[in-house]
Amino acid sequence: MVATGRALLALSFLLAVWLESHEPSRTQGVSLLFLSMYLSWAAALMVIAWRSWWFDYRLAPVAQGVDIFVFLGAVYLTESHFTEFQSPFLGLAAFLLIAAMVRWNWRATAITAGLLLVTNLMFGLVLYRIGVDIDLFRFSRRIIYVIVLSAMLVWLSMSRGSGRAVSMPEPPGIPGERREIVFDSTLTFVLSLLTARNAIFVFAGSEEPWIDLRQIGPEGLTSRRLDPAIIADELLELHRTALFSCSKQRELAETDEEGVLIARSGPLAGDICPSLTRQFNIDEGIAVPVSCAAGSGQIIVWNFDSPCFDDIRLLSAFGEELGHVLDREEMSRLARVEVETGVRQAVARDLHDSVAQFLAGTLFRLEALRRWVHEGNDADGEIDSIKNALRREQTQLRLLIERLRRGEEGDRRVEIAEELRSLLREAGTHWNIATQLVQPPYALPVSVQLSHEIRQLVREAIANAARHGKCRKVVVGIAHEDGQLRLDIKDDGIGFPDFAVAQRPRSISERVDALGGQFHLREAERGTHLEITLKSGEIA
Repeated sequence: MVATGRALLALSFLLAVWLESHEPSRTQGVSLLFLSMYLSWAAALMVIAWRSWWFDYRLAPVAQGVDIFVFLGAVYLTESHFTEFQSPFLGLAAFLLIAAMVRWNWRATAITAGLLLVTNLMFGLVLYRIGVDIDLFRFSRRIIYVIVLSAMLVWLSMSRGSGRAVSMPEPPGIPGERREIVFDSTLTFVLSLLTARNAIFVFAGSEEPWIDLRQIGPEGLTSRRLDPAIIADELLELHRTALFSCSKQRELAETDEEGVLIARSGPLAGDICPSLTRQFNIDEGIAVPVSCAAGSGQIIVWNFDSPCFDDIRLLSAFGEELGHVLDREEMSRLARVEVETGVRQAVARDLHDSVAQFLAGTLFRLEALRRWVHEGNDADGEIDSIKNALRREQTQLRLLIERLRRGEEGDRRVEIAEELRSLLREAGTHWNIATQLVQPPYALPVSVQLSHEIRQLVREAIANAARHGKCRKVVVGIAHEDGQLRLDIKDDGIGFPDFAVAQRPRSISERVDALGGQFHLREAERGTHLEITLKSGEIA
């Protein structure tokens, strides 16, 4: 675009001087010759820009210098007092500043503006001193024009930044399970960016023993896995996006500085990932490093029309965006694993504290029932009691399954004291022990979710006291203090033989930790004393 714009400006300027020959000019013949030579130079640069990204970049500073010289020379050779609005001054000045902004960065724009101002001032003063007819008022006004235009374009260049933002479309599927889809959509997207025909994406995962290779071309999309011993080191060597030519040994790559490229030639240049370039017969293309938490890789694109240095910044931004996409996928995967682990642990705790403990208690009751029958007693009452207990446990299990399927209503609340009173009555009958609830004189409404967790904690504590502590009575106290629910569970069993090395009950500890509460195992005069503090969700 810069080269084509230069050629069109040169052509229009030459035609204007030739067609407006009746207007006075300083040297009509010299001006036409001067502009004809510049048009030839501009046409040559346009051909070079379309055919060779290497010479287009290398000749850019020379072209900028020639443009500044031609700008000054053409303006003062062709203008007169009668050509105030026909003068190419502002048009050429704007072209030079915009070309610097597009090709390089705000620093190059500021340097171009400084050169325009200094050379224009010196050139005008020299012409004025040697007697050339110079309108000082117009000359001063144009200096102000250049200053204002330069300030605006420098500001615009600084706001524009060093690169072009690239956003990949959101891939389909479930976040955390889309890495393969991201790989494939990456190649399709990069081909559309450059209108290329071939691209490969090679990625080495940090936790995988192989290297994934994706290839897209006219024949479609293919994938396979490579031995890391072949190209693992080559994947780590490329740190910057580079436009390369293997046969011509040329390379144009990014540097650490903002918007600055470096051109290299020679035996060591253009040798980008040699194993892949030889395997896929790549002579000229662009290589993009991709780095993320899950690993690193490279994208190589080739067989695209009119490569230029602008593609480096574009693909560099794309590589960074792709790294962020892969990071988000890895974070989603880890979050899913964490959630699944939490769900498994929660289900395991619920099954342990309810079904497993109930079945253990049922076994005890069946053993006792056997002895009762052998002694010649009537077992109908105990059998009916066990059947009722099984029905209640079946109801609780169905409620647990419904919670897992549909979730629980977070805003529904229940009276926890009523829930515990019913639970203690059932547990006392099931384990053949006495139970007691100590509650405050006020109501204690809690969420359904918290009620379920408290019931499971109490069930597990009673089961442990009956099975391992050989207790005869369990007392459960509940109170609300400073926005927290306090549970005190005491039994009169045998306790721990060596309390100093006693381990906390695992299921109770895990459940309390998951709820963000505190759990203390206290040494009692007889039996065991559990203190559990949970957040009630109420403002203290």
